[in-house]
Amino acid sequence: MASATRIVVLLFVLLLPLFAQPAHAAERSYRIGQADIHARIDSNGDMHVAEEDTYHFAGAFNGIVVDLNRSKSDGIVDFQAFDVTLQQEIPLRSELSGDGDKLQYKVYSQSEDESKVFRFTYTVHNVVQVYADTAELYWKFFDEANASELETVTLAVDLPDGVGQDEIEAYGHGPGQGAVEIANNGTVRYQVTPLPAGELLEVRILFPDSAVPGSGKRSDEAMLEAIRQEEQDAAAADDDDGTASVYGALALLVVNLAFGIYAKFGRTFKPDWVGNGDREIPADVTPAVVAYLMEFRVKPRDLMATLVDLVRKQQVEMRQVNRGAARNENNYVFRLPDRSTEGLQPHETMLIDWLFGEVGRDGKVTLAGIRHHARYSADEFRKRWAKWQNEVGQAANRLEYVENQTWLPRLVILAAIAEFFGFWFVAPEAWRWLMFCALPLFAFIPKSKRRTRRGQTEYAKWKAFQRYLRRDSAVATQEPLAVHEQGREFVYAIPLGEAKRMVAATRVKIRGETTERYMFDSLFYAHYEYWTESFEKSVASANQSDRSSGDSSGGTFSSGGGAGGGGGGRGAF
Repeated sequence: MASATRIVVLLFVLLLPLFAQPAHAAERSYRIGQADIHARIDSNGDMHVAEEDTYHFAGAFNGIVVDLNRSKSDGIVDFQAFDVTLQQEIPLRSELSGDGDKLQYKVYSQSEDESKVFRFTYTVHNVVQVYADTAELYWKFFDEANASELETVTLAVDLPDGVGQDEIEAYGHGPGQGAVEIANNGTVRYQVTPLPAGELLEVRILFPDSAVPGSGKRSDEAMLEAIRQEEQDAAAADDDDGTASVYGALALLVVNLAFGIYAKFGRTFKPDWVGNGDREIPADVTPAVVAYLMEFRVKPRDLMATLVDLVRKQQVEMRQVNRGAARNENNYVFRLPDRSTEGLQPHETMLIDWLFGEVGRDGKVTLAGIRHHARYSADEFRKRWAKWQNEVGQAANRLEYVENQTWLPRLVILAAIAEFFGFWFVAPEAWRWLMFCALPLFAFIPKSKRRTRRGQTEYAKWKAFQRYLRRDSAVATQEPLAVHEQGREFVYAIPLGEAKRMVAATRVKIRGETTERYMFDSLFYAHYEYWTESFEKSVASANQSDRSSGDSSGGTFSSGGGAGGGGGGRGAF
């Protein structure tokens, strides 16, 4: 017993480290409580900046990071950093790195679990733009590059001597809680509490151009009224509580939905025939044409239906090939007993020439041979498949079932794109979100083809026949028909999507006792799914081969703004 206890204790000691939480280095963090920025504009249009930031460190840090941006200026120079302690400024070492206009200064100062005030100064050359009727300071002190939240930012901008309060217009761009004021001495003050990470803080100040005679950025264009209008528009957008844009969105959605519904459904003809459908097949057309009439496209199953219909018409013979127990896959051979194509449609003749003249040989073709050809002659198979699909569409056109309307889906797509990007690039920011109202239009893109009045009438008849097959399948609810009649119904059940239901019933009803050799027996129905799958795999194999070969190629405030120069942010390392 004591031995067992010692074993348990030993196992516990050995497994204990697996359950123990690993020791991690203490989490560290920092926050910036206060940022005081004092900027002074001289008569040459340069801006001299002094900033004091209060950092609160939890954990050990090597220093702070100051990101600046010199865009729309002639450069930033004379960067210096200090540690402000007991009213003394202790110079700190800094390293500069940059990418284009973006500059990053690493200021080294070991800190751990303490608060520090850092002061840094720099000069921005030629930052004032002089127009024919005003001078403009348009500068970002923080932008989306700022990774740190600042609890309070206070900005003061001193203009050159002689500029009076009544000669100044000032605008602040940033969070909604910001406030801009112009002091009696002409100093522009802007305070934000807080400044979230990733948001800009920008000022735009207009004052007499005579105050900066040495500015090197000059233009003969009068811009004062344009700037005022731009700021008024931005302020109006901020004052909007969103109600107008919501009503605008509802109106736009109604218009888009009305236009989309009309484009997709409103141009459909009404059929000239009304009925519930009966046993009579609506028209003597090929199953491929029926498929195109119903869905405006032809699938691999419809090629299978056309081949089976040729068997029904005694143009092609079909039989199963016994491949032995070792081969767990059925194969079927189709034979062309007579080369005559009299009475056949062009797409039927094209199918015979393709399968028996190119894929098969000696007037015979097998499902396995078609699969092999699709895999190893994929490009040729794909081209012939596309030509056959196109020929079926031409047959529907010759019957005046379908007409083209390629302009309409293009118009809907163009309207959606123009609306989306129009709101994105042109609309005021408060209305920009309405671009998403264009997205529903993509759900109403109509087909590039529509049924004619005659086509819509034939469509209604075939839908009724489809309901008959689904509701009153003769092989399911009535006495078995002659095999020939069942085969004729079955070839149309394939494009109508009712073949699988018919197969299930036929397996019970059909006995296969028929003296007519060209008629279908029960194997035809029992193996329908395999045949259809074989054709679908053939087409998929050809398309897959194509994709594989192609892969190798080779005074007021607004939250607007953002067009001024400068930018940057603060951090620590």
